[in-house]
Amino acid sequence: MGWRLAADCWGQGYASEPARARRDWAFANLGDDALCAITSLGNVRSRAVMERLGMTYQPDLDFAHPDVPHYSPLCPHVTYRLAGEDHSARPGVAPA
Repeated sequence: MGWRLAADCWGQGYASEPARARRDWAFANLGDDALCAITSLGNVRSRAVMERLGMTYQPDLDFAHPDVPHYSPLCPHVTYRLAGEDHSARPGVAPA
């Protein structure tokens, strides 16, 4: 799952709403025990979407993206994770 939006679309829920639906679908249908997401370190808006999804930052999984030049500000990447049990424990979410 990913998103890329024009600046005039930022802050309107165009990433969060479908990401929530995809997250819920994945836990209900794929049988995985966790979901992970990555973004560049400085992408604060994507990081905020991940946090709104209930994901938590996993600093031990930070990495330099191998396809981005090491000198680029887009090279450092961060990982967020949401465990299935954390998702199903949220109010209003039926267990998968």
